[in-house]
Amino acid sequence: MREEAEIVKELRELEKTGTLADMNNYHFNNSAKEFKEEDIQFENKNENTCYFDKSFKFKNLNGELYKKLVENSLEGILILDLKGKILFANPAITNIFGFNINEEIIGKNILNLIHPDYRNKLIKDQKLLSIGKKGILNTYKAISTKGEKIWLEGLGCKINFLNETALAVFIRDITHRQKTWSELVKLGDKYKALADMSTDGIIIIDHLGRIIYTNSSFERLCRKNKIQLNGTPFKNFLSKESMFQYQELFIGARKTGKKIKDIELEFLNNNNEIIPIELSLSPLKNINNEFTGIACTIHDITVHKKIERELKKSKKLKTEFMNIAAHELKSPITPIKGYLDLIISDNKSNSNTKKWGKISLRNTERLLDLVNDILDVSRLDSDTMSFNMEKIKPINFLTETIEDVEPIIKKKKLILVKKIPNKLPYILGDKCRLEQVIKNLLGNAVKFTDKGKINIEAYEINDKILIIIEDTGIGISNYELDKIFTKFYQAYTGNDRKCEGTGLGLFISKEIIKRHNGKIWAESKIGVGTKFFIEIPIT
Repeated sequence: MREEAEIVKELRELEKTGTLADMNNYHFNNSAKEFKEEDIQFENKNENTCYFDKSFKFKNLNGELYKKLVENSLEGILILDLKGKILFANPAITNIFGFNINEEIIGKNILNLIHPDYRNKLIKDQKLLSIGKKGILNTYKAISTKGEKIWLEGLGCKINFLNETALAVFIRDITHRQKTWSELVKLGDKYKALADMSTDGIIIIDHLGRIIYTNSSFERLCRKNKIQLNGTPFKNFLSKESMFQYQELFIGARKTGKKIKDIELEFLNNNNEIIPIELSLSPLKNINNEFTGIACTIHDITVHKKIERELKKSKKLKTEFMNIAAHELKSPITPIKGYLDLIISDNKSNSNTKKWGKISLRNTERLLDLVNDILDVSRLDSDTMSFNMEKIKPINFLTETIEDVEPIIKKKKLILVKKIPNKLPYILGDKCRLEQVIKNLLGNAVKFTDKGKINIEAYEINDKILIIIEDTGIGISNYELDKIFTKFYQAYTGNDRKCEGTGLGLFISKEIIKRHNGKIWAESKIGVGTKFFIEIPIT
């Protein structure tokens, strides 16, 4: 209320010089005594008129500047006697209290305009002003002429008015501000209620890292109450390892103003028990865009971590079981395959025996492939698959793999198209594992292609070797393209399925290429064919 303070200052100066007693340019109540209206100078008889109590006598009033200042002030100005009777009111008072004309308020006691709950407060302030207490600023609830509740902010001081001690009060209507504040408080209460209902801990940390707000969930997590927590640095609740990580996060959030989500830390409660948590930070700023603190959510992930440990344990047991089972299966299969080879190659075996031996051998080899796939999967899952990484020429492993697969391509009367330049750059890789991938992709191409051709190409593109294997087979739907690299997935599983397999080959191929820092993906169209792409970095 800077304007009112300036007016108070001016009135005090007038009081010292005696000018306040010589205000001649105010218009008075028509029934006022001992002066003539024609002796009073004013610009407009009907608008912006100020009124004084009829019982006061005036003479030689002047001060055009102060008249205009008071009449045009947006804040209400009142002069009261020591009992609260209104002696003077400016036009703004009419708008604040809702009087039809300004003179209606003259002679009334200010207490009659104040809400009963705030009258004692006003009486106390009047007493303080009357004994010389300067510039008391306070807020009051008042009642308009329509019975509506309004909020006022008042600034007052003691003055000498017409040789009598009086009180000057400057009034501002803050009803709208109070309503806005009330809505903000309600909104704050709403969000506080939501915060208290949250199962996650919610805290606010000031710019120095101290806790200034906590919800109920955080108190339960700490096993402390609000009083114990307020003002405590949040870092005190973290383990030594997590403390340094948190301090870096705090500084980073302060500098960048960006949110940070789901950071795993170790929290220490009141019993020094370590609780795994996920912390998310959101920096807070004031209207001047200055950092004021951080809002944090703390999620207790104890149960999540327990489940994660159990899943890892289960996965490990499953991998170990698969590994043992595969080895146990492989042990008897190897001699069976050897003896079947002998039976087929033995000249003494009759045609039926050789025929049955070939069927058994084919199925034995299929079983052996399944066992080898299971072993590879278990090695990949347990990260025990060995890779003999060395600098190799792509043309070497590609040519050798094509030579191994070429007989079955010719047997199905398919055309093989090769486009592999001799001068492709070296790559870093395991030759045997890469051959395994190419052989698997070519084998699938042959398996699912009954007529047409199979293309294998290789190019140098953007410091990478790109290998493309394309067939003119049955194709794969878009829905299934996203799944073909998962374990045990087969694109077609109907009863009339001609091509058997484990559904592990593409999963193993993807994992092997991933270990080479490369990528593998596919494009396909039903009835047209499928393209597989492999991308491996150049050394």
